[in-house]
Amino acid sequence: MMNEELLVQAHNVSKKYKIYKNPYHRLIEWATFGTLGKHEQFWALQDISFELHKGECLGIIGHNGAGKSTLLKILSKALWPTTGEIKVSGNMVSLLELGTGFHPELSGLDNIYNSGKLLGFDKHYLNEKIDDILNFAELGDFIKQPVKTYSSGMFVRLAFSLFANLKPDIYIVDEALSVGDIFFQQKCFSFLKDLKEKGTGIILVTHDMQTVMKFCDKVLIFDKGRIVHSGSPVDMVNLFYSMGKTGERSVANEVTILDGDVQEKVSIPLQAKLNISQATGIRRGDKKVELLGVEIVSLDQQEINTAMTGDKLRLNIYAVAHEDVEDLTFGYQITDRHNTVVFGQNSYMVNQLRLRATKNQIMKATFDIDMRLFQGLYTFAIAATDCDTDITNHVYDWIEGAILLEIMRPVRREFHGIAQLDTHFNITYAEESSLIKPAAN
Repeated sequence: MMNEELLVQAHNVSKKYKIYKNPYHRLIEWATFGTLGKHEQFWALQDISFELHKGECLGIIGHNGAGKSTLLKILSKALWPTTGEIKVSGNMVSLLELGTGFHPELSGLDNIYNSGKLLGFDKHYLNEKIDDILNFAELGDFIKQPVKTYSSGMFVRLAFSLFANLKPDIYIVDEALSVGDIFFQQKCFSFLKDLKEKGTGIILVTHDMQTVMKFCDKVLIFDKGRIVHSGSPVDMVNLFYSMGKTGERSVANEVTILDGDVQEKVSIPLQAKLNISQATGIRRGDKKVELLGVEIVSLDQQEINTAMTGDKLRLNIYAVAHEDVEDLTFGYQITDRHNTVVFGQNSYMVNQLRLRATKNQIMKATFDIDMRLFQGLYTFAIAATDCDTDITNHVYDWIEGAILLEIMRPVRREFHGIAQLDTHFNITYAEESSLIKPAAN
């Protein structure tokens, strides 16, 4: 028996598909009643187990193809698992494909009644709810127009407004809400938050890590059809970013670098090299000094792609000199989503030292940064140049968009604008005798 607080219980759920290289193999297998197997097995899900309790939001994150959508379709009974079972206690509404069953030629109002009937609600119930649905959708006179004339955002408004008034025990939500404008998204999440506080369970699949951090109570990371990690939102988001596109963080290429007069053995993480190869911006320079890798890590060397305002981070830049260089500095530049440079600095600006490098020498440049930026997405350009701080400096290697960092929304806002400046405040009150007195008439 399920606990009264338990809404969903999945136990060893797996889903297998048969993959055929061409249609003839499918026909041969069918004609021989399976005696000549011509398919390959593909497990979209393997041994998935989890629980969802009342008033809980379970987040599911993972790269495309990880198995998230397959699980949601099984939960919604659009698919059946190959093995395992899912127990559900209460009514479930799926927002996987908002507007399923809507007829493009019918008006928004007619589609509300038609879809409501398909979902099992009679006309009397819908008549009682119609004002709430229309007020939530905020479509005005467009509610009387065919839905084929709607924008994608208007379509989502109409569909979600219908689902929002069904009051289920369990909601399944995917990326559909990302289509609406920001004000409608805020309205939807406020509504879901109210439902959650009243005991509704929510399963949320999204690529929006800010939503995961703010809204979810527990998070599952999917990879290749399996749950590879589970835990708190903060831990799982950091772990998901650190996994990157290569799975767990890998290390390769042990090299020698020069640290003052001391040579040390260090390791260049494979992900740091991949960040360079996947850089989205322009690369320029004569490559006398070539940039090999870049990473953003915490002070205890854990790779991260997300941080909070005020976190202390470390930017590691790896490079090799292809010839002797007598005048060298390493630098970085941070740009926001509006392509505005919010900060830039190099090692010469920090310590007024001109670095040197000999041919074939590999170096690791490290910047410890107090990341006092407002929430948002930022890209880092990295560079190896001479020490001329003007725009005309000689560029050995410069890479735009080398790595991405997301600054999460702080719990309490402490400043306005893009950057937080180190500020100290003091107030002095004058003694009563020195207060300015009003002039006599």
